[in-house]
Amino acid sequence: MAPNLTEMVYDIGAEEQLVGVTDFCKFPPAAKSKQKIGGWINPNYEKILSLKPDLVLALQFHGKAVENLKKLKIPLLVLDCQTVQDVLDAYDVLGKKLGHEGDAKRGKAAMERRLAKAKARAQKHRAVSVLFVIGHNPGTLEQLYGVGPKNFVDELITLAGGVNILSDAREPYPLVSKEQLLKRDPDIIIDSIPSSEMTPAQLKAEKESWKKFPSLKAVRENRVYTLTTDEYLIPGPTMAGLAEYLSLLFQKI
Repeated sequence: MAPNLTEMVYDIGAEEQLVGVTDFCKFPPAAKSKQKIGGWINPNYEKILSLKPDLVLALQFHGKAVENLKKLKIPLLVLDCQTVQDVLDAYDVLGKKLGHEGDAKRGKAAMERRLAKAKARAQKHRAVSVLFVIGHNPGTLEQLYGVGPKNFVDELITLAGGVNILSDAREPYPLVSKEQLLKRDPDIIIDSIPSSEMTPAQLKAEKESWKKFPSLKAVRENRVYTLTTDEYLIPGPTMAGLAEYLSLLFQKI
């Protein structure tokens, strides 16, 4: 019932046991051919029942959906994948539950090696201040939301040698004011925009919109980067790609 859980099921070699995924499960590409059960917040319960699953994999934040599935007496495994360690722990749980312990250990170890390599690269350059944007109104910088503390993206920024300018926020993904942005003046701005939702011309326009803040160091020094790799923001095996991307990017500063 979440893209990251689908990724991990494939990564541990249990894809043949997977009978249904959400409409948003696109990685790996083979997942698109699986039966669809709707969204991850508003699933189609009739469809889920028709697939007769022995187990439904869900996340803690599914909330009401989890409660509804319990009422339908469908076996559930509810995981928490907010942090890097949560994801690594999920490998162990899924491997044991799905009968793929060896594959899960190998998948987990492969991710740990990639993360360690990105961390080692970070020791070779100075720390850089970073604003990581996860969303704003298209074509403008209104309703700008960034990455705050207590989530895997924040942890990967630190691991890769960055300093998250929103690490002291009260929420994991806070709304950022223009005043706050100008005051904290990051070395780098990373604007994450799903490539599947934008044309090349629109992506270019999004990057151009940052020129409305010419006094920002990142804008002035041409260090506003548009991240269009959708899967990097999924807390599963592909998040190691984000650590590698960030560590290479920070190395340039």
